[in-house]
Amino acid sequence: MKQLLKSWPLRLNLLSVLAVAAAVALQDRPWLTVGLALAVFGVGAWRYRDDVATLRSARALTAFALLVTVWYDGGLDRWPLLLAGAGMMLFITAADLVARALNVGYLQTYNLNIVRGRRERWTSPPAIARMMNVLSVLYALAAMPAGRFGFATDLAFMVIAGAAFGWTSLAVLRNYLHRRTVSHPVDIQVLSAVRRLQPKFVIHFAGTRESEYQLTMWLDYFTAVGDPYLIIIRDQYLVDGIASRTDAPIVVVPAQSVLDTLLPESVRACYYVNHAVKNAQLVKLDKYLHVQLMHGDSDKAISRSPVSLMYDRVFVAGQAGIDRYHRHGVDIPNYKFRKIGRPQLHDLQVGPRDKREGDRRTVLYTPTWTGLTADVNYSSLKQGKKIVRALLKRDVNIIFRTHPYTRTNAAYHALAEDIKGIIAADAAASGRAHRWGERAESAMSLSDCINAADVAISDISGTASDWLYCGRPFAMTDPKGFKERYLEEFPLAKAAYLLDPDAGNIERVLDELLERDSKADLRAATREYYLGDIKPGDLVDLFKAEVKATYEQPVRKIATGGSALLAA
Repeated sequence: MKQLLKSWPLRLNLLSVLAVAAAVALQDRPWLTVGLALAVFGVGAWRYRDDVATLRSARALTAFALLVTVWYDGGLDRWPLLLAGAGMMLFITAADLVARALNVGYLQTYNLNIVRGRRERWTSPPAIARMMNVLSVLYALAAMPAGRFGFATDLAFMVIAGAAFGWTSLAVLRNYLHRRTVSHPVDIQVLSAVRRLQPKFVIHFAGTRESEYQLTMWLDYFTAVGDPYLIIIRDQYLVDGIASRTDAPIVVVPAQSVLDTLLPESVRACYYVNHAVKNAQLVKLDKYLHVQLMHGDSDKAISRSPVSLMYDRVFVAGQAGIDRYHRHGVDIPNYKFRKIGRPQLHDLQVGPRDKREGDRRTVLYTPTWTGLTADVNYSSLKQGKKIVRALLKRDVNIIFRTHPYTRTNAAYHALAEDIKGIIAADAAASGRAHRWGERAESAMSLSDCINAADVAISDISGTASDWLYCGRPFAMTDPKGFKERYLEEFPLAKAAYLLDPDAGNIERVLDELLERDSKADLRAATREYYLGDIKPGDLVDLFKAEVKATYEQPVRKIATGGSALLAA
């Protein structure tokens, strides 16, 4: 419940319901309704200033509450404000349709030099949204109990509202007429700006909420390539998380039809970091070289998905990435693969961690998320309390870093919060330098966490592969109970110490991690198989070279016609 209340949409919806209740039940206290309305409209105008359709329910309820308050205050004597208020409610109710109409032939951009005329700027969706947000705040102020100049104020607001509605209606009508004459409208100014940019490649990004990390982990390395590129974002809810992390040009493209005309002749390669369904809408354009990067190397099912067959190139960390596909019958020809290591690991310290004499040993525990379905739920959070309590008995420092998607599942998010509570209580009582929450998940990168730890406990996830690169001991969990099938399904675990499904052997595993480490030699061989024999200082240069190779020559696709499986 506490987590839900951190959501601004939920907070504002609750405030709007309270505003309606106050308007109906507390007619003698109109200031309360007006205050709640100002909170809803004010916060909405601040947080969602460029979006006309967000929070429709909260805005509509709040507008209704003000309408009730005005009626009880003056009845028909305040007819100008009642009329304007009814117009506000009608506009808010139809805001989604208005937004669609305003977005015909308009594309939202970031870090791209767009040249627009004055009329285009003033009728753009962000401009209309800001105008209507200001109007909603003025409506709340106008709804205050009528004073000496009450009728004049109401009349003035009606005129202002009428002008705003008229301006918006003209913009909607213009776009409607444009849509009737052009089958697939495109933003000409954005098209011109992209052509001036002359990008060599594009990154196409779509996905579920909270998936921004899948792209942000690659942004620094794409920028390091040194040539201009463009990011195409398909889902509005992903925009802020990406735009706040990069200076690269971004175009938000909700409609598939725009993809066909947006990219200039300078583009030869298109990159993808997941298997989002919308990827296929760009992959179908076969004049480009389509490259799948994914967002981490692991033995999870997603890392050998048959969906990868549709790409022209599949970048993998090492030979294990190729064998993983072929071992599961995914017949991707060998010529499509490129082994690039993991450039994100370029700053990892390989070998024992640097520490001062007397420093406590540090254990990194990185439980993954639940997955989209139960069959790929590899999370050990149900066993997490047992694991953490066993670690605390060993007098170690703990770095507890959860997966970004953990918060999307209420039950597992609660488990993670309980574990954080245990760690926080021990830190307060013992003074041990544990790290958890924002410090471990935001202030520190995964590389920072790995460099700060002596050993790790990981679920089946890309974190295990990344840890393997540092060469230090690690354990892996088995919450789904694979048991004897574990090594067959997840070969990387040969280099790890395996926990039982219920973590019942945690003490024995910790003895190996912290004392004996009998798998040191096997871990070194597995490291090369999964991540290649690439020095940390060479990882970024290798990535840059492989990216450049995808667009330096004109695209020429020739399939071998052979089966990689038969060749193997």
